[in-house]
Amino acid sequence: MATFIPAAHEPLEDAEPSHLDVADPLGIRVGKATRWEFLRNLKVDTQVGTIWLGTWGAASTAFFLAGLLVFFLAGMDQTGGSLFLLIKYFGNINLAPPDGLGLARSLRGGGYWQIVLGFWALSTIFWAGRCIERLIRHKWRPFLVFAWLSAIFLTACIWVFHPLLVGTWSDAPALGLNSDLQWAQNFSVLWGNLYYNPWHQLAIFFLFGSAMLWGMHGATILATSSEGSHHEDAEIKNMTSGSQKAILFWRWTMGFNAFPKSIHDWLWWFAVGVVLASGIGILSTGVVTNNWYAWAVDHGTVAQYGPMTRSAINQRPRPMPPELLAPSGYMPAAGK
Repeated sequence: MATFIPAAHEPLEDAEPSHLDVADPLGIRVGKATRWEFLRNLKVDTQVGTIWLGTWGAASTAFFLAGLLVFFLAGMDQTGGSLFLLIKYFGNINLAPPDGLGLARSLRGGGYWQIVLGFWALSTIFWAGRCIERLIRHKWRPFLVFAWLSAIFLTACIWVFHPLLVGTWSDAPALGLNSDLQWAQNFSVLWGNLYYNPWHQLAIFFLFGSAMLWGMHGATILATSSEGSHHEDAEIKNMTSGSQKAILFWRWTMGFNAFPKSIHDWLWWFAVGVVLASGIGILSTGVVTNNWYAWAVDHGTVAQYGPMTRSAINQRPRPMPPELLAPSGYMPAAGK
């Protein structure tokens, strides 16, 4: 059996200067910041503390703040211009999407929703550009970009792709705290219980698996921290007894091998698997079937609940009339 003998190394507490910026011996700034002249005139630097923004990051931040501003203006519109009511009923702010496809006919009829969503979509895309620029500059592997793009994929499936497939923006979530929660509940009910969607089941598997792996990884590092396994920066450069003891502890307790790289591979794949499976599950809803419970009964994955007829199973719940939904989202006009 081969024995790994670590090479001599510097003390774990001694951090090496960044080789990417000789003008920064502490290694705080990575790379050279890109500055916009008009931002400099406004006394705004694209280097915010230890976060490097650059061109892509500054544009992403600008679009996000623009969307946030429109969201608050829409909230002020819904509360009659009262800042007090906006704060009091902030959870009930509801920027609903328009009916059908195309542009909304008015701001209150879905225009706010489209403007905010457009700004935030640009913000996430430009932030992906920032990630790509960083990885190209430092010749790093593109796992961060792929993880971010997978999150964009799920978001696009919920707010763009699925509404396009079913033919109406109104099937997308409204923007707001309570409205997002209501959409998550209503979406499952209207399409025959999303829990029977096999892609949703796979997403839950990845979600629980991610939580388990993170817990196992954290417990392993904490258990062997007395050996220095928690000094991850130093261990990456030169694996010592800390990582070795962590590997042994994992094998003794879990029964199979894991290494400093492989455990992070598993964590990455499980986390990305959650959003990819969720996105496919959203896209298949309304395309593969209009009722996931009926689909599960037909494919033998669930037993039928009692002597229900097929017409009763296929009957989708009808949305509640707007006048019955008004009390839950009611916000009194300013001054009342």
